Formats: sequence, C-alpha cells, structure tokens
Amino acid sequence: MRLCKTRVVKFKTRAIADNEWRLWRSLRLRAVEDSPHAFRSVLAQESAEADERWRELVTTAANHPHSLLLVAEADSDPVGMMFGRLDEAGDVLDVGAMWVDPEVRRMGIGRGLLNAALDWARTAGAGSAELWVTAGNDAADRLFAATEFVPTGDEEPLRQGSELLVYRMAATL
Repeated sequence: MRLCKTRVVKFKTRAIADNEWRLWRSLRLRAVEDSPHAFRSVLAQESAEADERWRELVTTAANHPHSLLLVAEADSDPVGMMFGRLDEAGDVLDVGAMWVDPEVRRMGIGRGLLNAALDWARTAGAGSAELWVTAGNDAADRLFAATEFVPTGDEEPLRQGSELLVYRMAATL
C-alpha cells in the first residue's frame, strides 16, 4: 500500500464480520511484524496458528455481545485494527491489539479506532476503559493521554523474559 502522508486520508472504522478471519489475521500479522514490542505475542507464534484458530477467534468475538473487533479502512485498504472486550459485568472495557499502518500514522486513525470502541462501550453501559502500553511507546502514550487515559501504577514485563515493561492506563467513560 502506498498512501501519501501529505494529504488528508479519509478513513472509516467498522466492526469485523464473523467471516472476515483472514482480514483480521492479515492485520494482526502485519501489526506484530511492524511493532513487535507493542504486543505480548511474537510473530513466530502468531504466524504458526492454524486457520481454524483464527476462524474461531473472529467468529466468537464477532458474535459475542461483550466483544468488538474493529478495522480501519482508508481508500478501501485495511490500515488499522483493535479489539474491545467488556468484562463479564459489562462495566469495564479492555482495549487491545491496537495498531495503525506506519504509512498513515498521525492522521487520526488510531483516535478514530479508539473513539469507536469507547462509544460502543458507553452505549453498552460501561463506566471505564483500560489498556496496556509498552513503556517508551510515546506516540501511543500521547494518544491515550489525549483521550483521558491515565496511568494506574500497574506495570509488568511485556512477556516472560522480556526486559520491556508495559503499564496499565485507565479512563472513566
């Protein structure tokens, strides 16, 4: 994909349909390859997953009332993704797997994905949202702080054996 960074990119966000597992897999693999320190899993692990696992993951999430898989599209190309999942009580939104293609970063796509998930959670009656950010990911930190997420003080290693830390941020909806 070649999108010009000097022009305004029109994009839309939408929920992934239960039959779009290949799209979700493609975005997820692109995301983990592009930003390996932003995700708890690694590319080798993700790319080794069987098609059935991807199919089941997307079908389950797309059909569950407390789950949302979002894709951002610009010029009909998929350029971003994220998931949202409400806790069992429906009170807290867990945000994750957020990624935007490097060619269209800083054009509002991440904010559009996040706002779509937050709006969905508010409509569902959630009162707060939480997410984890890798320490040193200043762009993500700025985006989340601009949408009123604040650090909670919780931190842990990105994954077992990693020297990188992730910290939790939360927002009141």
